[in-house]
Amino acid sequence: MWKKALTSPLLVVMVCLSLLAGCGSPYKPVRLLPTDLFEEKSKNAVNSDSPSRQTRQTLRLMFLDKDYKKDSSQVIAVLEEKVKQKPNSGLRIALGELSLLEAQKHQKTDSQKAVVYYLMAAQQSYDGLFFDDRETIDSPLSPSFRLMADIYNVALTRIISLRANRQDKWDSKEFDFEGVRYRFEVVKEGQGIWDPSWFNYLYSAYEVRVRGLTNEYISNGLGAPLVGIVEKPQQHPNFGPFYPPQMLSYPVSALLLFDPVTGTNPPTRAIRLVFYDGFHTDSVEIQGRSVPLEVDFTTPLGLQLQKANPLKIGLYRLFNSDIELQNAGVYLMEPYQPDKIPVVMVHGLMSSPLTWAGMFNDLRGDPELRKNYQFMFFMYPTGLPIGYSASILREQLNALRTRFDPTGSNPCFNQMVLIGHSMGGLLSRAMVQDSGTRYWDFFFDEPFETIDLDAQTKEALKKIAFFEHLPYVKRVIFIATPHRGSPMADHWYTRLAAGMVDLPATISTVTASIVSRDILTESVSQEYMKKTRNSLTLLSPSSSFMRAINTVPMRDDIPYHSIIGTRKPVAKGDGTSDGIVPYESSHIDVAQSEVLVPSGHGAHTHPLAIAEVKRILYEHLERQP
Repeated sequence: MWKKALTSPLLVVMVCLSLLAGCGSPYKPVRLLPTDLFEEKSKNAVNSDSPSRQTRQTLRLMFLDKDYKKDSSQVIAVLEEKVKQKPNSGLRIALGELSLLEAQKHQKTDSQKAVVYYLMAAQQSYDGLFFDDRETIDSPLSPSFRLMADIYNVALTRIISLRANRQDKWDSKEFDFEGVRYRFEVVKEGQGIWDPSWFNYLYSAYEVRVRGLTNEYISNGLGAPLVGIVEKPQQHPNFGPFYPPQMLSYPVSALLLFDPVTGTNPPTRAIRLVFYDGFHTDSVEIQGRSVPLEVDFTTPLGLQLQKANPLKIGLYRLFNSDIELQNAGVYLMEPYQPDKIPVVMVHGLMSSPLTWAGMFNDLRGDPELRKNYQFMFFMYPTGLPIGYSASILREQLNALRTRFDPTGSNPCFNQMVLIGHSMGGLLSRAMVQDSGTRYWDFFFDEPFETIDLDAQTKEALKKIAFFEHLPYVKRVIFIATPHRGSPMADHWYTRLAAGMVDLPATISTVTASIVSRDILTESVSQEYMKKTRNSLTLLSPSSSFMRAINTVPMRDDIPYHSIIGTRKPVAKGDGTSDGIVPYESSHIDVAQSEVLVPSGHGAHTHPLAIAEVKRILYEHLERQP
């Protein structure tokens, strides 16, 4: 009996131990979704508040994981000594990540200490990339390579942000750090290099998210991607009249270049902060290696557009054409580059350069197009008579030529491309026409030389009626252009709106002077008496302007292209319309190519239209002499 009592508890214990042994293993595979797995693997100090798995493992293997939780700065000091004794990529990454996290802890409370740790993170990453054994990290596909580059980029953006409010932020200086004498210099001159003092503000592109633009264009590489802001560039001594009046924003990539340590008493190291122009420089040579720069091309554009209301601006410039005339002109979005072909975009009625934002972003985002083209915009108040607006465009392009290519010998300037949307296509068309006396003879029944008008009025009319093609314009792209007018111009609501357009006094004076004399041809005279003379009425298919413009041929030695919106899925387009301009008005027989896109009148915003413009610009490059 006692044996039975003894063996029963033993049996129970043995059974329990057996069960525990069967279900208590510490090794358990856990099924994860691929997204969760990659999210866990990619987590590091750059994108979270904790170090990467690799760095956590480094701490465990060095028995520093528990110490790090107690005193992170002390562990960073230990790692720094280890790196000095025997550097390797694992230690570099661990020290860079932990320094980055330490800097973030002090950023709001002690900016000086934060800069010290950011500098350590940037230096360790830089040394790991360019001075350690290359075989372990040389490939851009190496996780170590990319993580070191990310640590460096983020640390440098934070250093620049923390220095931004200092009076001496771009001054050269010497300082001691970890027993090394550093000679710090900001490089302010050189090919493709910005002087940072030109900018009113420098923002980190990592800290801004752009909305409203469909695509984002970022060139991945090394460097702090920044947005340089210039306020009132027309008043800036380094910019001037061919830039927007309010604000410009530029893609900038900053590098902190560390030279090798030299000397021993004390050891010294030169470091140079360089701000590269993202439009001009896409890679630099560091320690004998070509290194791509990290540049954000879309965020600067987004910042420039952030307060803009395209519809409101377009309406204001239509109805207040008298006030807005002073702002008419060709505007550059970057410093003029003589080795790039100018592409001038001309907006249409009730619009502004803002209408090109999507296309501009996509064209500039293409590396080959960005390398070879410089994009510019013509802005004008769209209520002006079309011929008058065309004369302003002509004057502005010639002024641009005088300013940047006074001898007319620049082969790139001599390959200019015009892209005109809607009424902007009509303005572009006038740049490739030779008027002779056709315009004048259509409107007036007396020769210019003998007509009875005062000198000021005759001079104003001469600019509009007599012109020659611009020899440097070598290709024109028409998008939804009403070559033969738009029926909507004849509707009552258009005529009502036409009466609300305020024109400059000079135009009103000239018109009154013409009407008061019996000098117009009979058909034109009747029209002048009945209709208000501005763009809204002149777009009528029956207007004297639309009839006159089609009597003057375009140059036959220039390639033309048409992009036409259509609301019906048809092959050829006959009988279709974009809702504003019928196909029969947009089509021209002289076009080398014609593409129909399924859109309304805003065809220039359609992805297929943008793709066609890209194709044409590539074709233009291939046919350069």
